[in-house]
Amino acid sequence: MNVRRLKSRLNIIKRPLTALWSIFLAFTIIVSVTGCSLLDLPQPENTGQPTATGPGLPVEELPALNQQQVLDDDQIFKYTLALSEAAPDFNALRPSGKADLKNLQAALLERVVDGDTLVIKIDGQSKRLRLIGIDAPESFSHHDENLRTVEGENVSRIVTALIEPGASIWLQFDTEKYDQYDRMLAYVYLDENIMLNELLARFGLVKVKSYRPNTHFHDYLKELEADAKSENLGIWRNDSELNDKRKGDNPMNKKTIYLAGGCFWGVEGYYQRLAKGVISTEVGYANGKTEDPTYHDVLRGDTGFAETLKLEYDAEQLSLREVLAHFFRIVDPTTADRQGNDIGNQYRPGIYYVDEDDFDEICDYIDARRKDYSKGIVIEVHPLNNFYEAEAYHQEYLDKNPGGYCHVNLNLADLPLTEAELAVPELKESRAEGERVDPELFERFAVELGDKQRYDRPSDEDLRQDLTDLQYRVTQDGATERPFDNEFNDHREKGIYVDIVSGEPLFSSTDKFDSGCGWPSFSKPISKGMIDYYKDHSLYRERIEVRSSSADSHLGHVFDDGPKELGGLRYCINSAALRFIALEEMEAEGYGYLMFLVE
Repeated sequence: MNVRRLKSRLNIIKRPLTALWSIFLAFTIIVSVTGCSLLDLPQPENTGQPTATGPGLPVEELPALNQQQVLDDDQIFKYTLALSEAAPDFNALRPSGKADLKNLQAALLERVVDGDTLVIKIDGQSKRLRLIGIDAPESFSHHDENLRTVEGENVSRIVTALIEPGASIWLQFDTEKYDQYDRMLAYVYLDENIMLNELLARFGLVKVKSYRPNTHFHDYLKELEADAKSENLGIWRNDSELNDKRKGDNPMNKKTIYLAGGCFWGVEGYYQRLAKGVISTEVGYANGKTEDPTYHDVLRGDTGFAETLKLEYDAEQLSLREVLAHFFRIVDPTTADRQGNDIGNQYRPGIYYVDEDDFDEICDYIDARRKDYSKGIVIEVHPLNNFYEAEAYHQEYLDKNPGGYCHVNLNLADLPLTEAELAVPELKESRAEGERVDPELFERFAVELGDKQRYDRPSDEDLRQDLTDLQYRVTQDGATERPFDNEFNDHREKGIYVDIVSGEPLFSSTDKFDSGCGWPSFSKPISKGMIDYYKDHSLYRERIEVRSSSADSHLGHVFDDGPKELGGLRYCINSAALRFIALEEMEAEGYGYLMFLVE
């Protein structure tokens, strides 16, 4: 089907809809004259269909916008038809209500450039116009209009099918009428009921971006975008489908961290090039002392804001430690108020967290990297106090301007992280270095088994022969294995976990839970008396180390951030310190007396 036939079909649809609207208006007039109330009429049965606030698009029937080929005309038609049938009552949602076209600037559409850019005729002149507050996938390279992109092409053709060349449109301006590229900036109304900006945001065809100081509808558009995301519409369907395909029924472990590393163009460009784990990026201004700053405000250096990347990532694919290792790769952590050629307080290095649990790991990582630098590390680590999205032209800047300024070597993103960069601590944490702690502080919910057997520690020679290098380093030298990349982090089988050195029973599968930390976690030991506790000062803050009581094997640490319903503790244990005994093998292995704990 060609484009002309497609638009003809859309026009045919519009005619009966217009007729139905006229009939409804006539009926309303009759009701008002006769004094009848709609409440007196039989009410339709609740069918569960969406209201004005929910489109209820048949998402599973619509083609994905990220597919590898451009949508054909029939698929485009399906999208535009679905949007026409499911469009909510924007007048009821829009803060300013129904548009008064008499007070808006009339114009004619000449052509659609892409999902957020039009060429219009106004006052007899052709002008390029940018829709305020939204950012569509690019339908062409900024440097070569013949270099098309699939997702952007699909969105562009949907918008083209929605508005015919020569159609009347109405423009509502905000604070500034033009941007730095001499493009007009406006909210574009197709009629008094529908604004194009809101339509595209609500159905997930664009991202919502701040266009300061033009922010009249920004919060409203953000709400529409949130609805589109929650319903996996349009471009937002991509992350959900890819995640389902990758992990089956397991949900994505979405986390957010804010990274200040100098000019945010390069920091964003680097993380966008990582092969896995990055969900989304956005640049802005963090932890300042004013409200709603502009780029020029921050550039003065007296607002307290730092140019910052907001990074959303899947912690199942990209751990926080890996995020930090990449960050250290592209910044000078020993220099304050400067990165590359950029000098000023706004270019200071910083890590701002929103999850309190991240603080410990951030500090652990920084502490582990101190030995790699001759000068002290000056990266500031603070909770995120505020973050304001930067202007639209800063977003994905290096994608739009591949030759633009960048203080970061983006090619480094293609290189795997080294063990030295990951800096997983291998620290001696023996009990000789810390004061012993009363086990009753931790084991009030643990049972006490009467018949405690004797479990001896083999000789060091036997251990070196029987254990792997990692098992030896963890249990004897206090090393720490890599998070997520270990044997029992995702282990779900019924049974018990014993000391890899002596065979002493330590934990039950009944008490194992998924904490998301990357190591196997338990709420309590299998019995009182099996574990010894010591204060650990190997890092700059105090932790509680746990060791097996019989063989003195280093196991890990215990923290007080576990599930409250399980007692509030989290025993974070190295898989390399454990051996698993399955329930059906416990009798033969001599642990039959413990089967009641896991059956």
